Amino acid sequence: MESPPAHRHGDEERERTTQPAGDAVSAAVTTLLTRWRARSHELGWPADLDWETDAAPAVVEACLTGSGLLPALRELADQRLGSAATDSDFERDVDALASCLPGATLGPAPADLVAAAARAVREIVARDALLAHGTDPVTGLRTRSAFVHDLTSPGYGDVDPHVVVARWEPAKAPWSAMSVRTTIADHLRPHLGPRESAGSVGLCDIAVLVTSPERAEQLGELLRGLPGTPTLTVSIAGWPRGADPARRAEWLLDLFPSLVDEPLI
Repeated sequence: MESPPAHRHGDEERERTTQPAGDAVSAAVTTLLTRWRARSHELGWPADLDWETDAAPAVVEACLTGSGLLPALRELADQRLGSAATDSDFERDVDALASCLPGATLGPAPADLVAAAARAVREIVARDALLAHGTDPVTGLRTRSAFVHDLTSPGYGDVDPHVVVARWEPAKAPWSAMSVRTTIADHLRPHLGPRESAGSVGLCDIAVLVTSPERAEQLGELLRGLPGTPTLTVSIAGWPRGADPARRAEWLLDLFPSLVDEPLI
């Protein structure tokens, strides 16, 4: 019978010596996670919010192994705030974990954990604020301010910008203004191409910035054929390139009268 390779015994020894380390980490994660959960509830975790989250075990493992802590805390903050927890809830939850950290750990000291968590939650809050400024959470289109910023951006100097405007009369619409906006937005979003921007400019206005009159006609036909919106009117206007800022502002006010009643402030 052929003898096994001489190096095989050494491989088996390495497997036997490394496996318990993984088991030990897994057991330690489970133990610390259980203690953290209990302590968080003791400190006042809201009874109407689930404490369980995919990110919690990753945070515990980062504390025990000493690596990947900030990304794990960032994900935890994202999930906590996304489930309606407040900043204060998140802070108390991290305080609970800090109070459970063993004295001999490769991870952070309790004060360092708290500081890293504060940084993580600030990043998530800042990210969400930026997204809220640029994207309407209901329609997924650009906010009014963001759309006007796109429209007046110097980045379109090499093309022939046109604006497609879909407008409807609220009294004649078969649905509420919000329903009309979401219907148009859902129909429009998959067809937007590079450098095209769409936004809700007024209560009953949705506009699309495109880079050529041909593209404006294509999207205009797409919107004119939208089922269930018989009161929808679609118009196309060319951006006054080369005009001074005051003339451009007048052009915008003529195109979007709603900006007079609700200025961009």
